Amino acid sequence: MQKEAKKAQGILENVITALCFRAKPLSTRKLVKLVYLVDVYHQQMFGKRLTDVHFKHYRYGAWSPEIEECVEELCDKGILLEEVIQTSSGYSAIVPKPAVPETMIDLPDSGFKALREVLRDWGSKTPDEIVQFTKSTLPFFHTPYDEEIDFSRCDPIVAYAKEKGISAQQAATEDILSNESFVEKIQEADKKLREGGRILTHEEVFGCDAP
Repeated sequence: MQKEAKKAQGILENVITALCFRAKPLSTRKLVKLVYLVDVYHQQMFGKRLTDVHFKHYRYGAWSPEIEECVEELCDKGILLEEVIQTSSGYSAIVPKPAVPETMIDLPDSGFKALREVLRDWGSKTPDEIVQFTKSTLPFFHTPYDEEIDFSRCDPIVAYAKEKGISAQQAATEDILSNESFVEKIQEADKKLREGGRILTHEEVFGCDAP
């Protein structure tokens, strides 16, 4: 158990350090939301979260004191340093800056992929823009205020199943049957097969953009 906890802490430290290198400009508020989005993206892309941070549904989006605590620990270790900058509004703000080479960041390939996607979409966005987006994500949207966010709700089928009290399989079936165009293509494929025709391709049924 202690080994797993140490590994999880190491992942969070590396995610934070990576974000400090690439997200510009970076405030603590923005950092918290970006770590949350890394977990949302990783859950959607790979079926599980990257970190084990306990996020809560708060008024200003997903929040966790664990990230601030981790930043302080990284500063104590000399991995990050805190720099005072002047904001566009004329205020002084303390932002975390990396004090080590970027090559020291150690994450699984899936972690780097999720990070790249988050930074591409949100690395240069303002905190307000990111807050608004995080509030629209399924895990946040389906979690009551002040409760811990349930990341299994990244999957709309799972979210729908929980809401209706049915299995994910039933929810997926209902979702398919509600798509008239998709059902028509399935029926067309079945008809052609019964008439001795060819089986429709994956692209013809699902569309060119389907995975």
